[in-house]
Amino acid sequence: MSTQAGRRNLPRSTTALVGRSRVLAEVASLVRSRQLVTLSGVGGVGKTRLALAVAAELADEFPDGVWLVELAPVGDADAVPDAIATALGITAQGGARVIDTVAEALAGRRVLVVVDNCEHLLPAVAEAIGEVLARSDAPHVLATSREHLRGPGEALVDVPPLAVDGVTSDAVTLFVERARGVRPGFGIFDEQTADAVIRICATLDGLPLGIELAAARMASMSPVEVCDRLGDRLRLLTGPELGPDRQATLRHAVGWSYDLLDDDERAILRTMSVFSGGFDLHALCAVAGAGDDVEVLRLLDSLVRKSLVIAHHGSARTRYSLFETIRAYADERVAETGGRDAAHDRHAAYLAGEAVRRWELWNGPGWRTQVDWVQTELANLRSAYRWSLDRGRVETATDVAAHTALMGFSVELFETIGWAEAVLPAAEQAGVRRLPRLYAAAGYACFVGRAEVASANAHRAVELEGRPGHESCEPGYATFIEALGQVYCGHLDRYVELTREVAGMPGRGRAYGIAAYVDGLQSAGRVDEALPLTEPAVAAARELGNPYWLTYTLWIVGLAWSRTDPQRALQTWDEAVAYLDEHDVRFFEGFLARDAALLHTSDGQLETALRLFAVSVEAFVRSGAEAQLVISLASLPALFERLDRPGVARTVLGAMAGEEASFHHVPGLADLGGRLDEQLGQEASERYDAAGRAMVVRDTASYALHQIELARRALAAEGRAGGAAGLTARELQVLRLIADGATTREISERLFISAKTADNHIQHIYIKLGVTNRAAATRWAFDHEVVEAGAG
Repeated sequence: MSTQAGRRNLPRSTTALVGRSRVLAEVASLVRSRQLVTLSGVGGVGKTRLALAVAAELADEFPDGVWLVELAPVGDADAVPDAIATALGITAQGGARVIDTVAEALAGRRVLVVVDNCEHLLPAVAEAIGEVLARSDAPHVLATSREHLRGPGEALVDVPPLAVDGVTSDAVTLFVERARGVRPGFGIFDEQTADAVIRICATLDGLPLGIELAAARMASMSPVEVCDRLGDRLRLLTGPELGPDRQATLRHAVGWSYDLLDDDERAILRTMSVFSGGFDLHALCAVAGAGDDVEVLRLLDSLVRKSLVIAHHGSARTRYSLFETIRAYADERVAETGGRDAAHDRHAAYLAGEAVRRWELWNGPGWRTQVDWVQTELANLRSAYRWSLDRGRVETATDVAAHTALMGFSVELFETIGWAEAVLPAAEQAGVRRLPRLYAAAGYACFVGRAEVASANAHRAVELEGRPGHESCEPGYATFIEALGQVYCGHLDRYVELTREVAGMPGRGRAYGIAAYVDGLQSAGRVDEALPLTEPAVAAARELGNPYWLTYTLWIVGLAWSRTDPQRALQTWDEAVAYLDEHDVRFFEGFLARDAALLHTSDGQLETALRLFAVSVEAFVRSGAEAQLVISLASLPALFERLDRPGVARTVLGAMAGEEASFHHVPGLADLGGRLDEQLGQEASERYDAAGRAMVVRDTASYALHQIELARRALAAEGRAGGAAGLTARELQVLRLIADGATTREISERLFISAKTADNHIQHIYIKLGVTNRAAATRWAFDHEVVEAGAG
């Protein structure tokens, strides 16, 4: 989340917010001071629009991000934690509950989460938000709901309709602005028009959505005509004895707009109601069973002009969606026709077929196009998966889950791996055709902390390959996934064995198989065998053209070269980072940053190492890849030792001591612990160790990022001070140790240099500072703030 765009997912507003300046300021003030603020009010009053405006207003005040969680497409209370986690880019780990992972990820982070349309899932949403806010007072939540959440400390803001008190009122202003969108030049130029517009707004109780629907009719009707027809319908459906019922008023306004449609427009609007999170023309035609996309496009154009459908214009393709109030109304209408189940079945079948088709195109130059589709359609895919699973349509649920996960893992949509795991028992019992692909998809659970079960699932996929009646992945792919599970379990020999098998297969598997084998060999210390394979590995990946596998290969090749030619390794990783940025292959951002940081640590480029470690930790926190986050954190104590911050190093080491993978992937940790104990003394070392052991992984990440920032500031200060005296970075390290009372021998041991080299550094320092002894050098260090009081 290093860029502004990377710290938010708010949609861009295309229209001005009318008549809400006072309440916007009020809500913004409450969000600053209260952890939970709920905007309540009837449907169509503008809660979502106001919440988004507040979030945009406060974006700079929440440095860890402003995020929108849209719950309108979520129909199942059990899916609420997954929807929140996915919107925030957080992945559950191991057997942990999803909401626990979310709460841990947000703890200590100054983040604003907008949770929209809570009313149909109120208990589940209230529970989820409550658990997040109970963990930390740093995150803030702005919710929209027709009812308040009844959470502790909740601030409730009732969003009122727009005022209707004359021709200059907010409601009339909104009507005129939206009318000009469909009829340029529209205005109130006479008393009859003014009276009609005021009556329209009053009839609609000042509800913005109703006003916008009525204003959209200015394309073909006059205000007087709209006023007469709208008034007749409302008088027919309501009476003065009923009193003001704004929700009913809006419903009637939507119903009035619906009644004005022709039969084809109504039918296509009803079909749209089955989509979650939007749709494009191709999807709508498929689900509607329409062969003439030109006719469907004509209907879409008409409904957009009537403000019943929202058009989201992209650079290459237009996407459409419905206001939730309109979607719910259309859903009721399709239920009345008896066609709701059939429509949802068609929707699920379309998504399943499209997922299968796109997975066939995933492993090649079209990778980015296919994963973009998965990311865009995630809400629809989730809805289709759950609908099919609940209806017992296991084949459809399998196709959605397997192929979404087989693509989605590469863009860190790890939620989809859980879908594959959940449907496995039913799919195994039903003997579905693509069962091997489902097991392969479930094999990617190694990325979310379930390595043993992941390896077993992938092995089962291998067993099923080639069996009659089954469709598997391409040859070698399930074996490759099993190999990943094995290395995450710590079985390096088995990893080498399986990757050697994949590397030797003909076909597309060479694009990842050779690179994986190189990784196994270099990890096992067999660098001489790995290096001759680096060029064939890159060539195979380039030939396939999948940006994901090429980035993967460049990362692995850099690892192999890092053992013998660090400069060549860094050049390879620079190419990988450029390719990552060009194709947005964020999966490897944390890996590349961590391994480059380790290399810079070993060659003494400590500021660069700190910066890259921060990138790595942040990347793995963002993606939820906790297994890799552990490795990055376990790699940090050696850097803090080099920076002469033994207390920080011992704290992080203590935190990582409970993670088995730490010592497997960073074998030098045990020796490091002994050195730190000697430096700190038994009592201090135990105190730092206990502080670390009290932290969970996410707490450790926050602590480490804070300490990285402090260390970078200290290095910058030393650089400024040292620059005045002409001291090098190494001489500044030696000066700090002198000020700490270290002997020449101790300096050599702690900096891993000879005693003679240490003494040469000391003499150079004396000359540059114009001093003749340690005491004078120490005074200079304190006077110029080279030594941080209480450091370590």
